[in-house]
Amino acid sequence: MRKGSTMAAALAVLLFAACRSGAPPPPYLLGVHVAETEAPAAFLARLDRAAALGARVVRVPVDWAALEPEEKGTFDSVYLSEVRARFMHAEELGLSAVLLLSQSPPWASGSDDPPDPPRPEHYADFAGALVRLVAAVGPERVAAVEVWNEPNSIEFWGNVKPREGTYVLVPLDHAREYAGLLNATYDAMKRRLPELPVLGGSLAGADLEYLKALFEAGARMDALALHPYAGPDERDGPHHGFAQYPNQCNEEDPLSPPWCFEGGLDWIREWLDETGRAELELWLTEFGVASGREWGEAGSEEEQARHLAIALDLLEKHAPRWKVRAALWYRLVDEGGDRYGLLREDGSEKPAARVFRERAP
Repeated sequence: MRKGSTMAAALAVLLFAACRSGAPPPPYLLGVHVAETEAPAAFLARLDRAAALGARVVRVPVDWAALEPEEKGTFDSVYLSEVRARFMHAEELGLSAVLLLSQSPPWASGSDDPPDPPRPEHYADFAGALVRLVAAVGPERVAAVEVWNEPNSIEFWGNVKPREGTYVLVPLDHAREYAGLLNATYDAMKRRLPELPVLGGSLAGADLEYLKALFEAGARMDALALHPYAGPDERDGPHHGFAQYPNQCNEEDPLSPPWCFEGGLDWIREWLDETGRAELELWLTEFGVASGREWGEAGSEEEQARHLAIALDLLEKHAPRWKVRAALWYRLVDEGGDRYGLLREDGSEKPAARVFRERAP
């Protein structure tokens, strides 16, 4: 059985440790997304690097298609051991770990296309079984479970056409489908480990319209997961197609909202407060910007670091009002042309890594 009675109590240990070390308790937990690796030892080494940078929380993905590939209830024992080792090592390092479950196997979704969402009962059963298997080797291995990844994005929710007026967001009627998946998982978690926080939403951007549809469909969650990325400015704007800074929002561009950091979090928080959901905390399980020079990226490694510094300034100022419990930069290491990392592919630090370490509690 897990110790502690609430999400706040489960994370109080980290805040207490910060106080004992002489550092002031932060208004939120700063962390980073740690992506999958081919070699198990490499993932553990990435956890070491995250801890060395001062992260307090890590997001640990688990590939469902790899863990339960053939049929329901049959786990790949080797990969399961790797997953357990990740959470055990995170705990040894003093890291709070968020479990992300995604990539459904074909038998659960009826499709070979990984983004296709699974049947809710299959996902719920898998989530419940996995958490019990991980938690069985220690009571505090998992800090929270994030249900799916960006279900409001066409990249992660089946093969659907974008919502009218957007370029990657799903039509709002799909919110009911995700609500079914979320609620089935929520119920399964509460039956097995009632004190384990379940993060719902996992929204790409500050997609308030989807969030409204989600709650209208009766969605249940302990906290709301958000990915408040900032969108690109117009090519003839001040950034010439690079991402807006976190404190900017080009509301004149119909495609810019909800891709705004400060403005987006303001919209979400205000709506939650106005609709009687003032106690619902926010977990920013992804935020960040790539250091490259492609459309919507920062433009350079130095600019990426500036984006991070601005975001951390905003979080330090607004996290208590926004009720942000944790904020995780996406991601730790560059990989395969993805330049969102704090570290380059060779493991060397980018300027953003130095900003992260300096600002970590």
